[in-house]
Amino acid sequence: MAVLLLAEVTGGELSLDATAKAVTASAYLGDVTVLCTGADCSGAAAAAAKIAGVSKVLCAEDAI
Repeated sequence: MAVLLLAEVTGGELSLDATAKAVTASAYLGDVTVLCTGADCSGAAAAAAKIAGVSKVLCAEDAI
């Protein structure tokens, strides 16, 4: 089963601790894809890609 995890991104920065804990908890369910959203989420997406257990990272940048 695949898991989509919505990452907490504030001001373009990933909440690394909370996201890593959520990845660890959901990795038991299957491959974890992390979704980062926001006006400038490329840095957050790069940080999310470094978390152990993350198989894919999606970044949806939009100013709204």
